Amino acid sequence: MAPRGLVAQPDGLDAGEALVVTVPVSFAGSAAVTMRGAFSLRASQLRRAAVDEWARAAEHCGFPFASGDLIVGISDHGRIHVWRPRFFVARPGRHRGWFPARRVEQVGVVRRGAVTRLTLLIDDGTLIGFEAMRARRVRAFADAVRAAGTLR
Repeated sequence: MAPRGLVAQPDGLDAGEALVVTVPVSFAGSAAVTMRGAFSLRASQLRRAAVDEWARAAEHCGFPFASGDLIVGISDHGRIHVWRPRFFVARPGRHRGWFPARRVEQVGVVRRGAVTRLTLLIDDGTLIGFEAMRARRVRAFADAVRAAGTLR
């Protein structure tokens, strides 16, 4: 059964693999960069520079990079999948790769105003942060990562 919000299983999953939960997210810091850039003529340049910095940290530990906005989901096989979102909808588009949930040491969820931040601590010490507007789905994703049975 597809998780809430999905019409059909997206590409990139193995046969018999099912998604537990998906959530549309942006890179950590996107809300602050967007607000800073709102009053600047260089808004797109500021956002691109922030996305590039976030992508370097994510790719350093092997986490797949889709774009500044992405869809993350966890499967029942303990894999965190990453997709680019489809144009104007928060549904998975092109599959960018997957990351083993067993490499996640800790998961943190913090609500700050309208934005909910999700932070993953990877086994090599890298912090990967995401921001989303949907707190309930972010918490469900964090719970699914914890329930993968791999956190110490």
